[in-house]
Amino acid sequence: MFSGEQAHQLDAKNRIRIPAKFKSEMTEKMVFCRGTTPCIYVLPKSEFEKMAQKFNAVSFFDEDAQEAFSFFMSSFESVEEDNQGRIVIPSALKEYAGIDKNVITVGVFNRLEIWSEENRKEAERKTTYASRMRTLSEKTQ
Repeated sequence: MFSGEQAHQLDAKNRIRIPAKFKSEMTEKMVFCRGTTPCIYVLPKSEFEKMAQKFNAVSFFDEDAQEAFSFFMSSFESVEEDNQGRIVIPSALKEYAGIDKNVITVGVFNRLEIWSEENRKEAERKTTYASRMRTLSEKTQ
C-alpha cells in the first residue's frame, strides 16, 4: 500500500527515480497512464490488468463506453528502469501532467500519482482538507 508524498525532480533527459519510500512497496512491474486529474498514475501491472478486464466487459456495441475504453487503454505506457533506477517519463504523459522539472510523487493506496509541483499546489489551494475528508466519507458510505 502506497501513502505519503515526496518532492523530487525530473532530470534533463525526462527521467525520474521513484522515491525510495515507494520503491520498497513495488513488487511488480509498473505501468504509467493519464490520471483523472492532471497527473500521471503509476499502477502495478496487476491493478492495470484488473481494471482493463473490468472495462473490457462493456458491450462491444456501447459506443460511448468503447470510446472511453479506447482512450483509457491508449494512455497506458509500459516503462522500464535503466541500470541506475531511472525511468523516462513518456513525453505525452509529461505534457498531459504539465511536468517541467519539479515533481511530487504521491502514494494513493494501490497506485502512485506523479504531479507537477505547480498542479499539486494548485489542487491543494482549491479546497480544504476537511472538505476533502467530508467528500471521501460521503462517497464511501
